[in-house]
Amino acid sequence: MAGILITDTRMQRIHHPYDGGADIFLATPDERDQMRDWHADWLSSHPSGL
Repeated sequence: MAGILITDTRMQRIHHPYDGGADIFLATPDERDQMRDWHADWLSSHPSGL
């Protein structure tokens, strides 16, 4: 199913899954950094991070 967004009730955090990955939008830069550190093995090894 295309076009799915999963969010909290205040829409401060959004998870957008798609074929081959997902985008995650978080409420603060600190929250983003924590998620990045917790799941570093999920990130691309490409120098640009993409």
